[in-house]
Amino acid sequence: MTIKEKTAFVKQQLAKRWKCETSAFDLEENMFYATEDTYFEIVTFGHNAIIRGEATIVAWCQAQFGSTLARDILDGDNLYDLDTKLRSVGKKLAGEHMRYLHYFPDEEVKMPEEFEYKLYVKDGIKELYEYKFFDNALTFERDEIALAAWRGNELAAMAGTDEYVDGLWEIGIDTVPKYRKLGLGRYLVKQLALEIEKRNKVPFYNTWSPNIASVRLALGAGFRPVWMEYPSTDI
Repeated sequence: MTIKEKTAFVKQQLAKRWKCETSAFDLEENMFYATEDTYFEIVTFGHNAIIRGEATIVAWCQAQFGSTLARDILDGDNLYDLDTKLRSVGKKLAGEHMRYLHYFPDEEVKMPEEFEYKLYVKDGIKELYEYKFFDNALTFERDEIALAAWRGNELAAMAGTDEYVDGLWEIGIDTVPKYRKLGLGRYLVKQLALEIEKRNKVPFYNTWSPNIASVRLALGAGFRPVWMEYPSTDI
């Protein structure tokens, strides 16, 4: 897939989940949808803001942010007001989720040579479930593929993926502290993205902007930011 096709696919899958038209993500004006599927969630691809949730919070958001730029809703006083409103009903913002797509599959990433790499698929991943440290790489229940780096009998790093929505697979990565800054994370994420694409799925990487190391890893593995989501959760 080209990056244009990947982005279109993401919008199609999100539109199914959000029960809206795919074109809603490309409009200039903000869009608001009442739903019983979640209390509050906002997403932007850089154009407008799409907000969905319980009818009362959606009506409040529409009154507050009807003509506010998406980037301004998720910044400063507006972000504070939104979180304060959610906290008044026992909810809070669950944090920034910056989503990256694999823009440059042909870019090579250097392989750290002092490690052995092993690919695990579906049920074969269960033998890794004893390694509880790797909870960014694994969900421990719905994992699809994992790529692990071993140094002798020691598990040094692992990238894993699960299906976020139909055909859209999220990549997570964990590296044991003493093996960081060797390029392991970047290499594993890159190779796992290629494995996902071999299966005709679309990989994405998730982080948040203050996590500079994670952002650098994504960029170094050929990913670029495409959309951002801010969900809510119970306090």
